[in-house]
Amino acid sequence: MPPPMKTTPPKKLQREKSASLFATTGKGNYGRTLVVPIQLWRKYGIVLLWAAVGIDLLVSKAGYPVLGQAISMICVSLYLAEYVSLRKAMCSFWFTMMDVFFREISVGGAHKVTCLDDGRAVIFACAPHVNQFLDPIVVMKVVAQVTGRHVSWMTAAKSFNRAFIGVIARALKGIPVVRPDDNETKGKGFVTTEGTKVYGHMGTQFIKDFKKGAVLVVKGKGSKRTAKVANVISDYEMELTSPMKEQREEVKVDKTQDFHRAPSEFATMSLTLAIFLPVAFFLLSIETQLLNAIGYVGAELHRTWLVMLLVSLQISTLIVSLIYTIMRQNTPAPLGHFTSEPNTPVPSLHDSSTPTPSPHTSGSDLDKTSPFGSRKPKTHVGAPLLPFDALCDVTEQSAYSFLPYVDQSEMFEKVHEFLNNGGTVGIFPEGGTHDGTTLLPLKWGISTMLLGALAKTRPDQPPVQISVVPVGLNYFRPHDFRSTVSVDFGDPIEVDMKLAEQWRDGTKEEQQEANIAVMELIMAGVNACTLQAKDVETLELFRTIRRLYVPLGARLSVADNVALTQGVSYGFEKIKEEMQVRLFLDNCISYNNMLHQTGVADYQVQRFQGMSFSEEDRSGIIRTALKRILMFAVFGICLVPVWIWVAPAGLWVSSVADHQARKVGKRSVMGTWKVLSGVALIPCYHVVTTIAVWSTFGDFLGLAWFFLSPFFGIMGIVASEQSYRLLRSLKALVFVLANKDAGEKLFAQRESLRAELKALQQEFHWLAGLDVRTKEKLLARQSFTEKDLAEGDLDNSDEAPQSS
Repeated sequence: MPPPMKTTPPKKLQREKSASLFATTGKGNYGRTLVVPIQLWRKYGIVLLWAAVGIDLLVSKAGYPVLGQAISMICVSLYLAEYVSLRKAMCSFWFTMMDVFFREISVGGAHKVTCLDDGRAVIFACAPHVNQFLDPIVVMKVVAQVTGRHVSWMTAAKSFNRAFIGVIARALKGIPVVRPDDNETKGKGFVTTEGTKVYGHMGTQFIKDFKKGAVLVVKGKGSKRTAKVANVISDYEMELTSPMKEQREEVKVDKTQDFHRAPSEFATMSLTLAIFLPVAFFLLSIETQLLNAIGYVGAELHRTWLVMLLVSLQISTLIVSLIYTIMRQNTPAPLGHFTSEPNTPVPSLHDSSTPTPSPHTSGSDLDKTSPFGSRKPKTHVGAPLLPFDALCDVTEQSAYSFLPYVDQSEMFEKVHEFLNNGGTVGIFPEGGTHDGTTLLPLKWGISTMLLGALAKTRPDQPPVQISVVPVGLNYFRPHDFRSTVSVDFGDPIEVDMKLAEQWRDGTKEEQQEANIAVMELIMAGVNACTLQAKDVETLELFRTIRRLYVPLGARLSVADNVALTQGVSYGFEKIKEEMQVRLFLDNCISYNNMLHQTGVADYQVQRFQGMSFSEEDRSGIIRTALKRILMFAVFGICLVPVWIWVAPAGLWVSSVADHQARKVGKRSVMGTWKVLSGVALIPCYHVVTTIAVWSTFGDFLGLAWFFLSPFFGIMGIVASEQSYRLLRSLKALVFVLANKDAGEKLFAQRESLRAELKALQQEFHWLAGLDVRTKEKLLARQSFTEKDLAEGDLDNSDEAPQSS
């Protein structure tokens, strides 16, 4: 059973139980004599730390330093085991890892969850799930900071069975969920079907393999047929609840993905070894010549060979890293002409066909015939199945597999009890990770959790308060080291008790209606706090429009950027067919293509005003460029040793992440494996470097390296980011120097686009969906002025959907 579901005895009872174990370890009074000291150190635990320091000093002074350190470590370990929570320690560690991996974790809509401090239960419904292991840690970190709650995640039971991931999931109080797809088993023999009848051939074992509720799966080339089992008649015959349904599979491997272009692990290792051997031979020969020249004996060489081999490895991996990066990179193709076909709508942040619910809507007024209610899958980027569902018999003898029936009732009972006790649950209702820019169809498990917990309340009991909080995870390059993410909370959703009573007491059809009503609320809530687009190019267009709207010189947080992009996305659906809008989008695409070709960023274009300069101005720009080149050279000289030092870890982590992405065919696992492989490999590499320094330069420098080098690594990361920004500014300066009037022309084109956008805003109210609270924040931080808002004619009506 998951840890949060267990009835944990009070701390006092736990301690008394532990003491009784010590009291019965011996015969007579021998074991009981341990009870008093155990109770004393549990009551006065700080004495352990004091004793650890004293024993270490006294025993070391007596000439036994190793023994003193061993005793002190035992005392500290006992203190930590008793007074430090494993969950808190694990959370602290992984939260720190998130702060290292991401440059900024921004929060939007925090005011919507700070009010949920009255002891109620909360379900956090998070989407999109594009960063496998990192998504729950990021949300857990933000929720802990904003509300002080610990989120127990619904986690696949398959993950609990893994050695490393299972330990983390248990320590973080995860809730295991058995997914039938994780237990798919290949059947013996072959099958054919005719309507709801299934016939076995060549040794099938239906009685052993199948039970009522199991799923029969027959896979073919480009298709997959499934149906539930209703009755097993014999080893060679059984009945289905309905004829086999066929789903067409889109078997397509995108070889243009960067992880497919990256060299394999074997090729990377072979190339590293091929470069390492000559580099090591060269450095060792140079060192030998230097030592002989200054008169050192050969013994000195034995002290330094390990460091020289390590430096050779670092230099070779740095060279391979450069080759690896070049092979992996691919210059993005220019964006094409924008088209909006009537039969292929561009998904927007808010589906205009689905009403945005009030936080306290019961869901009974929502359309039961909505696309969500029909449960038809939607087309999305990276989806393995096309939206095709047809009845189809298996006429030829075919191999098959089956998904065993999984009784989830016990798991749901535990979750219901946990929620009724005021617990906090996190769930990704999409059911799995993906690389798409739109949401996958949501699973019904979250509505069963919510309605089942509410349904346990009887009329003679006080009502249970359970809120569902939609959470949007909006990444900027989600799998890249030192990228940014915005966690945006939506309006809390509270379901009417009438729906819970309908789910508890109604017929099967009425229960389904209640589930659909709840899922419509959750789907609309999640849509309101996530960024969605038809594809990556459309999403980039939305971000370009957002940048054009921001006044010159304004600096917005990640959460504010997400809010503005949401406003652009929301209004786009309503006006995308207007000719002026389509011409404006084509002009934006042309502007983006110019930025790609020139290598200049949009924020740099804002500084090109008046850059059609004279010779005197040109001399000033040259001086500025030379000054920045000198600064970049100083940064480079200081950072080259750091880059050489971290090169092996960086190469190994990137190689492992790309290998795992190739195995599953999607990028959503890359960030996870970068962090996990880094946590495993970097400490080992740090120990090796410490041994090399210790053996060469002595114990003092070895200890100094062991404790101080991680801080230098963090400083190197920050300095590298600054040097990268400096390099980008140099590119802009070189551009305006090489193209005398190009900077002014780019600025003029950008200003023309800004004027077009304001005209569209005045005519069509494009940004009418921008959150009122976000507008107030932008005014308060002077990102916008009253004049900007007036010219933009932003709508302040209450009809604007609430987003982050």
